[in-house]
Amino acid sequence: MHAPEGSIVVPLDGSRNAEHAVPWAAQLARLLHAPVAFVHIPEGEHLQSEADFARAREAFADYATSLARTQQLDSTRVSATVVPGAPAAAIVSYARSARAVAIATHGRGGFRAAIIGSVADKVVRGARCPVLLVPLEADLLPLDRHPILVALDGSAAAEAGLELAREVARGAAAEVVLVRAYTVPPPVGVEFFFYPADVTTALQEAAREYLDATARPGERTLAVVGAPDAAINATATELDAALVVMTSHGKGLAGRLALGSTTDRVMHSLRRPLLIVPVAAATEDSPT
Repeated sequence: MHAPEGSIVVPLDGSRNAEHAVPWAAQLARLLHAPVAFVHIPEGEHLQSEADFARAREAFADYATSLARTQQLDSTRVSATVVPGAPAAAIVSYARSARAVAIATHGRGGFRAAIIGSVADKVVRGARCPVLLVPLEADLLPLDRHPILVALDGSAAAEAGLELAREVARGAAAEVVLVRAYTVPPPVGVEFFFYPADVTTALQEAAREYLDATARPGERTLAVVGAPDAAINATATELDAALVVMTSHGKGLAGRLALGSTTDRVMHSLRRPLLIVPVAAATEDSPT
């Protein structure tokens, strides 16, 4: 069983914490003109018979309908499904044809599925579609008054999330800010060493030239010195960004492949929504 084609999948465990992703999912669905697919994985609920599953599906459908109503979602564009299995694997499989997954990053209770936290981490690493992580600390900031920050490192892989960020920005009339961090790496085997000032200047100019070449008219660019994850966090805070967009290199849940060290560190430290776009998904979605 898979989510409706092009939908925004929202995994829920019945807790208030898990519901924290719902307003963001609704906003993303409106901006991308996508249906919303609520999903519940009843791990540990001891649903043994078809009658048990039927009751669980009915209860979850009522719950999801109530949530959709609070977000003023079109009821004809909302679905609610109960899927058996291990939470992360079930979510990844269900979202195979989805446009994105929106999931809160911490929480437990309610349906006892405990799908938030470590499961969210696994979903990010396994999903072939973009995943929107919504920390409990994150407010739903209006995108027309708060920018979308896109983190770049000069590679084509990092640019893979640009098109989705720009699509969201167009729908919300949001400002797009491209940021690239640069550092001066210390020479190997040298305990004390000072680079001449022109080396730092050259790195800064190279970062700015790359950003200027990548940006479209109207997009702001920032070249920031420092470790990439710290620079992204600091810049997002300084700009009060509504959303940060990055890419990952994950190729499936079974492999648990690395996201890329910067994305991984930002994912566990950022206190605002983070949209992680798999490179493969972005490549498939891009025009040929």
